[in-house]
Amino acid sequence: MGNLPATRVRSTVIAGALVALAAALLTPGSANGQSTAGTFSTTELKTAREAVLEADVTGTAWNVDPATGRVLVSVDETVSAREIRHIRRTAGELAGALEFERIPGELETAAELRETADETAPFVKGGEYIYGIDTKASLGFNAVYNGQDYFITAGHCTNDVSRWYLDPSLTTYIGPTVASSYPGNDYGIVRYDNSTIPRPGTVRCGQNEIDITGSVEPRVGMPFSIAGYNCRAATVQAVNVTVNLADGIIHGLFRSNACAAPGDSGAASFTGNLALGLLSVGSATCTTSGITYWQPVNEVLTAYGLTLT
Repeated sequence: MGNLPATRVRSTVIAGALVALAAALLTPGSANGQSTAGTFSTTELKTAREAVLEADVTGTAWNVDPATGRVLVSVDETVSAREIRHIRRTAGELAGALEFERIPGELETAAELRETADETAPFVKGGEYIYGIDTKASLGFNAVYNGQDYFITAGHCTNDVSRWYLDPSLTTYIGPTVASSYPGNDYGIVRYDNSTIPRPGTVRCGQNEIDITGSVEPRVGMPFSIAGYNCRAATVQAVNVTVNLADGIIHGLFRSNACAAPGDSGAASFTGNLALGLLSVGSATCTTSGITYWQPVNEVLTAYGLTLT
């Protein structure tokens, strides 16, 4: 596995003026304020998803909602009524297959979430914080490939950082970024070059250490925990979600009802003793009831032939 030089691709999200949505625009299955009855085939739902992608509106996330048989389009506070109308027009005769919901805050990678005055510390610590120049992230899971140890974290961080450290003063070196995939996906791999650093196959859950023995695919309704000094429970709300951010589109994420805070990027989620995913995107910090989107860990393991330790 060769080194992959990090490049800075993340652009600053510029929040537009908030435009209040008309009630009709948020009515499920409504293209023009009128309720639309009927069901949609798998092909029609796939076409509707592709229409949302084609509309290319930053601050949106979408997935097929099995409960309603429609495409749920989540819009953050920067998305205007005009942009919602644009998405509907792009869907054309399948606009009735779209259901819109407003989510709090602004969809950003967890690295871009801002500290607030009354927030004393990030909620999730992903086992341990890791640091690069102008970057704080969370270590997700330790893994091995061909006898060499690595750890997995968020790709939007490994894109920007070539050398990682255990401390904010950048004195205890861990190793280099050797692979990064963002946008499209959101994962990166860092090689352990410092033999003195322990790299157990566990995650921290409060005062407990949880042994990770394998991995699992997310499914709707699955309960899980978020690793860190303040371990908290969450639930998978949707799978195969696409998120449109200012610096690119990410596919194949799962959504949860957990919050995120600065430095949480790459934080580990797990269910029982099984690894589940890495924190990618959040809509608000932990001072509000945020929503988060996660990169499934199995995709990372398959992409690089890694085995969890």
